[in-house]
Amino acid sequence: MAEAVNVSPTGVEQRDDGAAKKLLVIDTTYTMEAIKVRGIEDSVTCRDLDGFFSHVWSVHPVATLTTSNEWTAPVGKPVHYRLNDRHTFVEGKVGRFAKLRRLFVPNFLLAQIGLMWWLLRLIRRERVAVIRAGDPLYTGLVSWALARLTGIPFVVRVGGNHDKFYEETGQAMMPRLFRRRSVEKRVERFVFRRADLAAGANQDNLNFALANGAVPDRATVFRYGNLIDRRHFVEPERRDGGADACARLGVEPGGFLLYIGRLEPVKRPQDVVRVLGHLHGQGHKLKALFLGDGTMKGEMAALGEELGVGADMIFAGSVDQGILAQLIPQCAAVVSPHTGRALSEAALGGAPIAAYDIDWQGELIKSQVTGELVPYGDAPALAEATARFVSDKAYAERMGEAARAAALEMLDPDMLDEHERSMYRKLLAKSR
Repeated sequence: MAEAVNVSPTGVEQRDDGAAKKLLVIDTTYTMEAIKVRGIEDSVTCRDLDGFFSHVWSVHPVATLTTSNEWTAPVGKPVHYRLNDRHTFVEGKVGRFAKLRRLFVPNFLLAQIGLMWWLLRLIRRERVAVIRAGDPLYTGLVSWALARLTGIPFVVRVGGNHDKFYEETGQAMMPRLFRRRSVEKRVERFVFRRADLAAGANQDNLNFALANGAVPDRATVFRYGNLIDRRHFVEPERRDGGADACARLGVEPGGFLLYIGRLEPVKRPQDVVRVLGHLHGQGHKLKALFLGDGTMKGEMAALGEELGVGADMIFAGSVDQGILAQLIPQCAAVVSPHTGRALSEAALGGAPIAAYDIDWQGELIKSQVTGELVPYGDAPALAEATARFVSDKAYAERMGEAARAAALEMLDPDMLDEHERSMYRKLLAKSR
């Protein structure tokens, strides 16, 4: 279990230099356990924008929905972790009292009310300047309520297109909390219309926010670049340890396809299995390395056996960012049915990328310019695009180099930091 302490308003070290700006982020993207396993601390510590904010509190209000019991107890008081001098990570629990464990709803409400009360006291005592929500649903509602009660502005970060998710899966984003997509739509519109700033992770995500009530002159794009581990920006040829990383996972350099992402229906990882089967049918004896976890692992393994490629599928789970940065330049191609930030990492690694035209992927991948982009859901076209890289090494190398150049221009961390700082300056000037 990780070392942590109970949160109390008097237990957080106060840091205020008079003009210091402080940020509170309510976000459910990653738990502290996942951050440690994957080595993605940079995705949290970058939130201070190179010192623009003197302190940042990142809060996952329901962390124990997904953390293991070995990491922390599922019920009780929130806990906090000190990442560095400017960053505190807080994890809320899904229940407040162990004796009420069987009464999930009232125990959940008690835990969330207690967390809200603590956050209100934190905001007022520490003079937090801005609240940022990680999505327009639960964290959006929490952030709006805190902003309304304290009179400070709030920002909604939009990291996905919920409308497209529903089109693809027929499922609500948070079915346990909101039950139906129609309820979520009302919540999203409520939050977007009241946000002082809506920031999409890309243009597609921003378009989703604008279509659901975000005010155009209070909207922008905050791209992934400054969230990415700096090891991904190192030139591919200078990344040592790639051959060793391949050996540990049972693949040979240049002899495997790479998939990075969750093994969930919305990501369509099963299409990578079909791509592998197609390539085997053409005589290309490659393996497929899957980096990520999810509910579809068993289904994908069964599909692999059906297609005769099961023995060449490797499920490695989540890996540290250092290992990921070593592996990407070693693959024959990255197959990206539907990828978020990992698409940026793949491009920065100089890998040739075959991708579906979904979400933001078309913003980075242009056919025969920076890779191969094919119609969404067309697995045979995805397989043919991947086969082109495997059959033509020179073409694959050119596309990988072009993808890296495009990613460096689009995702320059210094440029993106300055853009975010400028938007926060405008926001704070208006609030004063």
